[in-house]
Amino acid sequence: MEINWFIFTAQIINFLILVAVLQRFLYRPIVRAMDRREQTIRDRLETAARSQQEAQQQAEHYHQLQQDFADQHAAMLAQAKAEVEQTRKALLQKAQEEVDATQARWQTAVQQQKKSFLQELRHQSVQQIEQTIRHILIDLADVKLEHQIIDRFLQRLSHLEAGNSELLQDLANVDQAIAIHSAFEIPEASRQKILQTLQSQVSTPISVQFEVTPNLICGIELRTVGSKLSWSIENYLDTMAEKLATVFDEETGGTDESG
Repeated sequence: MEINWFIFTAQIINFLILVAVLQRFLYRPIVRAMDRREQTIRDRLETAARSQQEAQQQAEHYHQLQQDFADQHAAMLAQAKAEVEQTRKALLQKAQEEVDATQARWQTAVQQQKKSFLQELRHQSVQQIEQTIRHILIDLADVKLEHQIIDRFLQRLSHLEAGNSELLQDLANVDQAIAIHSAFEIPEASRQKILQTLQSQVSTPISVQFEVTPNLICGIELRTVGSKLSWSIENYLDTMAEKLATVFDEETGGTDESG
């Protein structure tokens, strides 16, 4: 079989032309389209990856926000609980202090009322006892008792030098009448004895003025400018009243301590 080189060459040329044409007008556009498509797909994949990464970052950020909010909420709740507990303790402390203060004021008021009542009771009791004894002694007073009182007073006057030098000095320097008070009328004879006894104690002349003072219960009292000498049951009553008051104070004091 004989080869027609012309036709063979023409076919080769046609094939090359066809390849060139296809290369120029078909393959390259297809390749470029495929490259563009590939680039578009690559861009979309990159965009999707970025979007996924951004979504992941946003999800992590949102999760972090949730965690921060939860932590902040827990911290605020703990702080609120602490503040509520602190406020509760402060209110309880304040209420306790107010209760203690009220109780202290109440106890103070009760103690003051109790003390005032006991003092008034003591005063009235001592006064009542003293008044009762005074009335009894006044009722029992008679002439015999008065003479005994005068004798006792004269004994004290006769011993002024040993027992009352200050009064003796006042008697020596007195320039006016010496007052002698008594709960009863002193007889004239007894007055003269008193005057003689006083005059025997000093060298200067003296005068005596006698006065009746009912408040002196069964007693006699000599008064000068700066001193006095007395003997009366009043003195014993005062001593007894003081002792009664002391005993009463000790008893009421013991009651206060035990209460």
